[in-house]
Amino acid sequence: MINKNATFRILAVDDDPTTINVIISHLKPLNAQMLIATSGLAALEIVNSTPPDLIILDINMPNMTGIEVCRRIKEDPKNKHIPILFLTGSENDSSEAFAAGGVDYIVKPVRSEELVARVNTHLTLSNLVESLDRANAMLESANESLEIKINERTKELVAANARLRREVDERRRLQDKITYLSNHDFVTRMFNRTSMELELKNVLELSVPRNTHYYFLFIDLDQFKVINDTCGHIAGDELLRQMADLLRSLFSSDDIIARLGGDEFAVLFSLDSLDHAIRRTATIKDAIESYRFEWGEEAYKHTLSAALVEIDESIDSVSHLMSIAERTCFESKRKGGSEVSVYNFTKQHIDKTHQQMRIIPLIHQALEKDLFTLYYQEITPINAENGKKIEVLIRLMGSDGKIKPPGQFIPVAEKFHIITEIDKWVLRNAFSALAKMPTNVEMSINLSGDFIAKSNADAVIKTYVSEYKVSPSQICFEITETSAISNLESTQALISSLKQLGFKFALDDFGTGTSSYEYLKLLAVDYVKIDGMFVRDVDKDEISQKMVESIAGIAQAKGIKVVAECIETAESLDILRKLKIDYYQGYYAHIPESLSNFRP
Repeated sequence: MINKNATFRILAVDDDPTTINVIISHLKPLNAQMLIATSGLAALEIVNSTPPDLIILDINMPNMTGIEVCRRIKEDPKNKHIPILFLTGSENDSSEAFAAGGVDYIVKPVRSEELVARVNTHLTLSNLVESLDRANAMLESANESLEIKINERTKELVAANARLRREVDERRRLQDKITYLSNHDFVTRMFNRTSMELELKNVLELSVPRNTHYYFLFIDLDQFKVINDTCGHIAGDELLRQMADLLRSLFSSDDIIARLGGDEFAVLFSLDSLDHAIRRTATIKDAIESYRFEWGEEAYKHTLSAALVEIDESIDSVSHLMSIAERTCFESKRKGGSEVSVYNFTKQHIDKTHQQMRIIPLIHQALEKDLFTLYYQEITPINAENGKKIEVLIRLMGSDGKIKPPGQFIPVAEKFHIITEIDKWVLRNAFSALAKMPTNVEMSINLSGDFIAKSNADAVIKTYVSEYKVSPSQICFEITETSAISNLESTQALISSLKQLGFKFALDDFGTGTSSYEYLKLLAVDYVKIDGMFVRDVDKDEISQKMVESIAGIAQAKGIKVVAECIETAESLDILRKLKIDYYQGYYAHIPESLSNFRP
């Protein structure tokens, strides 16, 4: 670990201010002098004027990539010693990064522990290399002197060589330790997440014999937070160590066991059948839940939530596998914990497809017999000067007389490309209702990606506007970020055509994409609706609050009004008010109800 009182400089280079802020926040404990550059040229100027001790460099930047920046730095003899740590969104960039002169890379999103560990590692190695260079320089000087006074300096040469050997040995020992720590969890001495992901990658690339099946067991301790909160973090770390020892005793040396972080463990193992894997998992569950953790005079037992995933041809990447495992484990949590949920793609896929096929006739019937109905939810202004807004929502009247939410039929309609007819139904009925409303009401209507991609989308809308005699200034079309990205050119063309008539546009579910801010620059929208995944816990989670603040700041800088979705508490609303959000939407203000009940 680098001495925190030491004086060293770190240059962070990324065109994304959010990533820069994350890096600065993560490295704050190192007490380093942080230099910032948001472009390749700016980075080169800083390196030449104020050489840093280490550079954290994003690969994918406009105008000049991180790879090119690295090459230029390494071309300068006075700067080629500076270690460069790359940031990348994909491990596919790693070979080119190393070829350019990088010493390491981190896959986004940046994790604090990983970033700090790698920065410490390479600063330490850099210092060691400099020390060795100095020792070599001393040795060369000694050799030159020996040529003149060989007899007098023999003893000094022997001593210098001895010191050099000790330094090399110490460096080797340190390198071995660094390698171990980079692959292992510090608390449990198990493999860490990086090592597990590497093992999973190897398995996915293997040609596995027919009688061998690999399984991934994802384990989450249910009551770990209780130990941390009541007994302290020292007790929590001890519990993790004991759980690690227990897991080691339950698996063979051929199985891969890792702590992924927090209270999450994972095991990669092979068996001959899924039934055998399920029985083995049940044995693991029983052993962990019967284990007594003793601390002081108290004894604790723990339950676990787990996911067992069979690794088959349906899984195409490590991130895909991790996502499946986390979602499946969440199902165990949702059931109250102490559960093992088994994911089997083939069965689930067949069952899901059959369920979807049964919904298709219901959609066609609803279109033919007008069984859809419109609901609405208020979009409430936080400041009085903003006008009244509502969002229309579609529901389906089932044969049993019960209202079905959109989640039960919209995904199916999108998958089988019958969503466009639903869009037209909504437009006709929403425009008909809007024609009877006062002119100060603004109505938001969702458009699907399929409808946007139609070449006559704007013509259809203009026809309905003329037919129902509604004012475009009262209408805002909501387009999800995913739909906009999938149909970028069509989305831009539709917005350009309709905004001339006075229509407004909102970018819905904002923040769920990998390049959200980039598309915010490309789309001339009037509103941004921040996705509920960031807003829902804004009063409890500081990261969520920072994300909302960041999105709002960018939107407001462009003159775009901001709507926060999924507001359910007064505390959340207070935070939005402080962040100067324009509107909020959610059950706290209004539970969706039939549009026929709307009263201005």
